[in-house]
Amino acid sequence: MFVIRKPENAQEIEQVRDIIRRIFSELHAYYALKGLKNHRLLVAVCDGNVVGFIQFKLVQSGNVRIGHIYYMGVLPEYRGRGIGTELVKCAEKELVSKGADCIIASTQRRNQPVIKIFTKLGYVVTDWDEVTHIIKSMGADVEDPYDLMWLIYDYDEVVLFKLVRKSLTSKKRVTSSGILS
Repeated sequence: MFVIRKPENAQEIEQVRDIIRRIFSELHAYYALKGLKNHRLLVAVCDGNVVGFIQFKLVQSGNVRIGHIYYMGVLPEYRGRGIGTELVKCAEKELVSKGADCIIASTQRRNQPVIKIFTKLGYVVTDWDEVTHIIKSMGADVEDPYDLMWLIYDYDEVVLFKLVRKSLTSKKRVTSSGILS
């Protein structure tokens, strides 16, 4: 059994740092540790220990509020229990409550377990060019994928995208190819 919540003390933040150092490459660990300073953080706690985390934030571009899931990690021995799915759902709920129009995450192509979690939750697998086109058509102030990557400080090759604002989802739909229809 696990619970998802905000960290309650410095010891839990240190447990997140330990998870980051343990499960990510040196490059990704650097950015995930740096992200602890300027992203919202939720933790998964099991038997009094932090076993997973998710970092996310909300950014504004033009009149579009973009939720961005930055890093998520679960200790290997706790994977396969639905913790990653619940972390994403909780972050998504908070982003939507703060007014997100859409949510973007990204990962490496080889990270199929994460891609599976997001697609199961309704995200479309796309690329930076397509998601830039989509959010620009929604009113975001981005001209090219580099503007978007700079805005949210992300760069991985697989982009996961989901429209979440009710007024948008009722009028527009993102197809499996990422195109708004």
